[in-house]
Amino acid sequence: MNANNPIVLIGGSGLGPWAWDRVTPFLTDHGFQSVTPRLRTTGGDATPAEAVDLEAWVEDVCEVLSGLTEATLVAHSFAGYVAAGVLERQPHSVRRLIFIDAILPRPNKSWFDVMGSGVATFMTGLAQDGAIPWFTREQLDQLYPGHGISDADFAWMRPRLAGQPIATYTQAAIKEPLTADVARAAYVRCLVTNPPVEDVPTDQLGWDYRTLATGHWPMVTHPEETAQVIMELAGS
Repeated sequence: MNANNPIVLIGGSGLGPWAWDRVTPFLTDHGFQSVTPRLRTTGGDATPAEAVDLEAWVEDVCEVLSGLTEATLVAHSFAGYVAAGVLERQPHSVRRLIFIDAILPRPNKSWFDVMGSGVATFMTGLAQDGAIPWFTREQLDQLYPGHGISDADFAWMRPRLAGQPIATYTQAAIKEPLTADVARAAYVRCLVTNPPVEDVPTDQLGWDYRTLATGHWPMVTHPEETAQVIMELAGS
């Protein structure tokens, strides 16, 4: 792979292009082109959350990729749904797909379908103006012990975070399963995330597999290590 081939970075729930600000300088220093799409409602985009669903985010990424060549797509957390949808709809645009502590979709199942009606009802009840707010500091500490996000990190993140449009959880991302045929896929597990976001059967999928000794938001807490694993996998 030529280092000039672009690396497209998509953050998980609540995150926008800003989430990669600590990672992209390392990529640039090694000659990689970074692209951080602003999906609707993220990164200060003013689109109302009620008007945004998963398909809209897939379309946003597909539009960005249509102007690129031999791109590596990096998906963190919920963005695994977005990236898998992009790969199914526009496979020719993705040279390499890297999931970082990402949720992997099931065919014809939305995130709510997989998580169950109890979770769907609870989270829908939390929604404000069509979006689920990001965690409070107390919720973050309780749900993700060992996350590694310092008070300074959280203060940097807080004004930039956006709620997750509720409709992104209600649509299926893919029709066909992710299999070993997706030979260009790789998975990076953040070891401190407990329980794991996904129990990835790498021996069955045949994907490249790496780990980071970090919590669930390594682009914030360990940007250099995150950049290193992205560059390694992008170049393989």
